[in-house]
This record gives sequence, structure tokens and C-alpha cells, in this order.
Amino acid sequence: MLSGFLLCLAAAFPARAADDAPSVDSVVNKFVEASGGRAALEKIKARTIKGDLDFLGSTSDWVMYAKAPNKQVSEFSNPTLGAFADGFDGTVAWSKDQSGIRVKAGEELAKSKRDADFYRHLNLKKLYPDLAYKGSDKLDGEEVRILESRPSLSSKERFFFSAKSGLLLRQESEFEGPQGKLGVNARLDDFRTVDGVKYAHHLKFKMSAGGQEFEFGIKVKEVKHNVTIEDAKFAKPTS
Repeated sequence: MLSGFLLCLAAAFPARAADDAPSVDSVVNKFVEASGGRAALEKIKARTIKGDLDFLGSTSDWVMYAKAPNKQVSEFSNPTLGAFADGFDGTVAWSKDQSGIRVKAGEELAKSKRDADFYRHLNLKKLYPDLAYKGSDKLDGEEVRILESRPSLSSKERFFFSAKSGLLLRQESEFEGPQGKLGVNARLDDFRTVDGVKYAHHLKFKMSAGGQEFEFGIKVKEVKHNVTIEDAKFAKPTS
């Protein structure tokens, strides 16, 4: 009789744990509220973010321009790499460096399009329709809720949200690029409120491509909302 009771008790625990697991909706909704809420996010139509980019032992000025519904470009100049720009004009994704201008395609284009969604916080489930809860873990001692999406057979996105605050603390991306599999891990912290919306003011990236790995960081110095940005800013350069 006791053994039967123990078997029943053991069987009950997994079911209870599953019932207690947060839903995708609850994690996403908490993220939206933690970021400032729908009303505050929807008031913003354009944004510029300026900061210092630390890479290869040097610090460069970095700036990102973004405009609703889905235009984005980031720029910086490095003593070693020269001038660099990466943008999406709503249709075309492109990058420019010392080697010239490159138009993105395939999974790289699809990721650029998702990342450029100005209201990405509000559209996570639309951008990642297969978003699924993958359990909890610890990130630098803080409990996180993990959501995962596979936008294609060879790409994956994992989002790590603070169980306490609801904020996005880490994102891991895998996708195919021109040189094979690319991996991008982004760690976000030092959140500050600007016009009612929370932004990470320290971002640390670890990238892997072509068998090589490198890291860089961005320290945000300024965030401005609803500035005038002409559409030409996001267009693929002609030279």
C-alpha cells in the first residue's frame, strides 16, 4: 500500500510543476509592463541611441537610428575596422564596411527584419509565432524564464527574462549567414527609464562566425524619442 501511495505521490509532482509553469503570455505580458507598458511604448515613433562601443581594445562612438514601423540603422567607426553601418529600410537589409556594401538574404534578412520591428516588445508573439516556454534557470544568480523560437529549421532564438522584474536580460541567436552558422549572445543590464520606457544602458555581445569568436560592449550615453529622421537615413548606400 505504501509503495502504491509513493508512486502516486511521485506522479503528482511533475503534473503540479507543469501547472505552475508560467505561460508564454504571462512572460511576454510581464515583459511589456516592465518595459513601460503598451501606452508608453506606442507613444514613441522614432528613436536615436548614442553610446560608446568597446571593441578590439578601443572605444568608438556608436549610434542607432530607428523609426516606426520597421526601419533601423546603426553606425560606428573603429580604428582597425574603419567605418561600419548596418541597416534595414523596411524591405532591404544591408551592411557596409571596408570591403564594400553587402545586401543580406535568407535567414540573415529575416532576422534583420524581425530585429528592426520598432514595436518588437509588443509584437514578440507575432514575430515568433512558435514561441514556447523552456523552463527556468539562473543568470548571474538571478532566476530567469526562458522562451524559445525556431524561425526556421536552422535558426533559433532564446530569450531570458528576469522572473522578478520581467525584463529581458539575455538573448541568444543562431542563424545561417554568408560564412555559415552565426551565433550572437547579447547580455543586457543597467536598465534606466527614459520617457517612461526602460532601456538597458550596458550591452555585452559575444559573437561566433567562421570558427572565430569575438566580444564587444556598448555603454549607452543618450536616448532620444520622437526625433525627426528622414527615410533616406535607412536606405542602402550607393557607394
